[in-house]
Amino acid sequence: MNLRAGKGGIVLLALLLAHLAIGVGRYPTRVIGRRLAEIELYEQKGGARFLLEDAKIPGAEQLEWLLANTDKDSVILWRWPSDGALEFAAALLAPRLVVDERKVPPGASTFAGRTIASGTTPSGERGLITLQGTEGKGLLLTTRTN
Repeated sequence: MNLRAGKGGIVLLALLLAHLAIGVGRYPTRVIGRRLAEIELYEQKGGARFLLEDAKIPGAEQLEWLLANTDKDSVILWRWPSDGALEFAAALLAPRLVVDERKVPPGASTFAGRTIASGTTPSGERGLITLQGTEGKGLLLTTRTN
C-alpha cells in the first residue's frame, strides 16, 4: 500500500515539475524580450528622456544640458520644490554631486572637495549653476550669485 502511494506521489511530483518547467521556460523569454527593448530605448533616448518623458515629467532637456555642460566631478546646486523631475536628478547626474543650495555657504566655490558648477545657462544667466524644481514638477536652470 505504501508502495502504491509512493508511485502516485512521484507521478504527481513529475507532472508538477514539468508544468513548472514549461511555465518558467516561457515566462523569461517574454520578460527578457521586454527588458532588452527597454535597454535599447534607454540607450537611444538617454536616461533623462527615458525616465522623465515616459512618466510625463518635464525636465529632461535641463538634465541633458547639465550632463553635456558640467564637469563629472562638479557639484550641482538644487533649489526647492524637490518633487517631480528633481527626484530623479541626483541619479541621472551621477557622478556629479547634487546638493541643496542652503547647505552651501554664500561665497563658496567648492563643496565636499568638489568645484561647484558655474557658467552661463541657456537662458543667459551667469553664476553657480542651480537646478530648481517648478510647481509643474519640472526643472528650471537658474544661477546663484555669490
